[in-house]
Order: sequence, then C-alpha cells, then structure tokens
Amino acid sequence: MIPSAVLLPGKDVPLRAGHPWVFSNAIGKIEGAPGPGDLVLVKDAKHETLGIGTWNGMNSIRVRMLSSKNEVINAAWFANRFQELDTWKNAHLPDQTNGYRLVHAESDGIPGLIVDRYANVFVFQIHTVGMDRLRDEIIEGLKIFSPKAIVERSDVEARLREGLKTLPPCVHIGAIEGPIQFQEYGLTFTADVLKGQKTGFFLDQREARHAVGSLAKNKRVLNLFGYTGAFSVHAAKGGASFVSTVDISNPALQIAQQQFALNGLDSEDESKYSFIEADVMDMLDAEKLENGPYDLIVCDPPAFAKTDSQVDRALKAYSELNIACLKNLDVGGILVTSSCSGRVSTEDFRSMLRLAAGRAKRDVRILEWIGQPVDHAERLAFLEGRYLKTAVLEVTGIR
Repeated sequence: MIPSAVLLPGKDVPLRAGHPWVFSNAIGKIEGAPGPGDLVLVKDAKHETLGIGTWNGMNSIRVRMLSSKNEVINAAWFANRFQELDTWKNAHLPDQTNGYRLVHAESDGIPGLIVDRYANVFVFQIHTVGMDRLRDEIIEGLKIFSPKAIVERSDVEARLREGLKTLPPCVHIGAIEGPIQFQEYGLTFTADVLKGQKTGFFLDQREARHAVGSLAKNKRVLNLFGYTGAFSVHAAKGGASFVSTVDISNPALQIAQQQFALNGLDSEDESKYSFIEADVMDMLDAEKLENGPYDLIVCDPPAFAKTDSQVDRALKAYSELNIACLKNLDVGGILVTSSCSGRVSTEDFRSMLRLAAGRAKRDVRILEWIGQPVDHAERLAFLEGRYLKTAVLEVTGIR
C-alpha cells in the first residue's frame, strides 16, 4: 500500500493551483513509513486525494508532485508524458529547430528531471532522490522516440542537496562518437553531450540569440563570455560587419570557430571575425577596447548566485560588468545583457541595470525584455522556476 501525506487545513490550496511542492510545515500526518524516493499519495485535511509524488524526509520539500491523480508511475507513464510534451513543444518551437528542452523539471510536471533533445539524441539529468529511484523507467520511457542515443549527465551539484552523489556522464543507449549536430532557427550547432557545460549547450538562450541576429546587421558586435560562439554565429549570419568572440577558455574558442565553419562562415577572415582569449573584466577595463569600438555588446555571464547568501555579491558583480559594458557604448549602441541566476529576481536585475546606467553616465531605453523560451516555460503557480532574464538596451544619451 502506498504511504500517504495528509495536509493541514488550507495547505491544499497551492497544490490545487498547480504548485508542485509540499513543504514539511504543510503536512499534518504521515500514514505509512515512506523512505527516500518512495511514491506517496498526498491528501487534503479531509482525506481527499490530491495526487501522487515522490518523498524525501530529509528535505524541507517533503513531496514533489508528479500527478494530480492516483495513478501508476512507471515506464508507460513516462513515455506518455514525454510524447505529450514533445508534441506540444514542437507545435510552439520556431521552424528549423530540433534542439530543445523536452522536460523542464517542475515546470513540465516532472520534478527533478531535465531532458534535452538534440535531434535524436536525448540527454537527461536527475536532480532528486525520487527521480533517482525512477531512472530505469525514465530510460524505458525515452525509448518511445527510438533514439540514436540516451545519455545521462547527472554530474550536477543539485544532487548533493538531496543526499545523492554526482555521477560521471554515462551513455545508456547507443553510442556517442563526437559532438551532436542540431538546428536552431535554421543554423547548425553542435552539443558536446559528454563533456560540455549543462547537457552540452545553452538551449535556454535561443530567443536572445535570435534577437541578436535580428539586430546585428551592419554592426560591430562584441560577444562576451562567448563560450562556443552561438551568439556570434547568429550575429554573423544576421549581417554583422564584424564579430569578436571573447572567452577565457581557448578550447571553447576553438569550438566556436568550428561552429562558424558549420554555418559557412570563414572564421579565419580577420577582417570580419576575431576570437579573443581573455578575462572579460580585464578586457572591458582596458584603456582601449580590442578591435573596438563596438555597436552591440552581448553580455551573458555564468550564474553569479546559486544561493540566497550570494545574491548581494552577485548584484555587485553584475553591476560592475554592466557599467563597464555601457561605458564602451556610444549613443545608438545596444547592450544585450542576461542573468541566469534564479536567486536574482527580475526586479533586482532591472534595478541593478538602472543604477549601472547611472554610474556609466548613460541614458538607456529598453528595447525588449526576454524571458525563458517556450521549452523552458514558466509555470504560473511556480515562481521558483523563474531564473532567466535578458534585457535588450539602447543607449540614447551620454551625460
């Protein structure tokens, strides 16, 4: 018999609105003795069933909901859910795009699980003890797509907070012989699904990259924290007159040059492109910006805040970085700047940018705010799932 978590009066309201978590202080009684990762029924104070989820008694989030019904969670359940998500997402994704997030954890109703799809290669991450117990069912469920390969990248620190160990990359099905090619808005990129960051590519910045491509025509573009150059490729294909890609990692820059070649761009043409191995702040603080001046700067740094205690330090780092970027733009210049730190709210990020503009002595207009793309969509009831924000700013005056 499946154990049950019976909620205190009134604590059912968030679940009925679609929030996927049950916190320890919401539970009035446990019926049975669930162990880490076990499935449990969740009931309201009147013992009406609210659904089923996975249990972790060592976490303040006691239950992560999988369904609002009492149903069997097995390989068939995962296969059906994966197929539903794939059909829905393909109906909303841009044309000529086959690299996308199939499962975005809580926001897609499968807490603790990430699945990214690169053409017909699937890469999954397990973050929670509940999903860890269901690994075999996940792999069986993904077989519905007849995949070329299924790879696990559970080498993430989030597992440590659940009492789990990080795991080395593993190919469960098929074989991986090198980077996997996929398309984004008709451009070709590669994902190193075994060694690359995240699952091999930053799929969540698709719309920001597309925006840069739309803005780049006849502009000199500087792509900071360029990693493997996806923003740079969009800019170059969008008609930029010059594109500089900056990263502290030389191997990343070499991959960026390969991405250029995949899209018919001659990365060795120094009159159009440069690849600079440098620390971003050192470069921005230099008396003269290398290959400058620039008309459009892309600033997409790594997450500066992974815990609440790091937020103040992160905002200071974002401020210094954006001040330096704005100081290197004249009137008409555009800054596309992002934060992927979920602990930094949209309001805090906007406030930081306002102060940074003042300190840079730049009057700035907002051209666009870009959030998470459709395959990383936010859930209205799940504020905790918001993390990505990008501001497209134009300098309108210098004080």
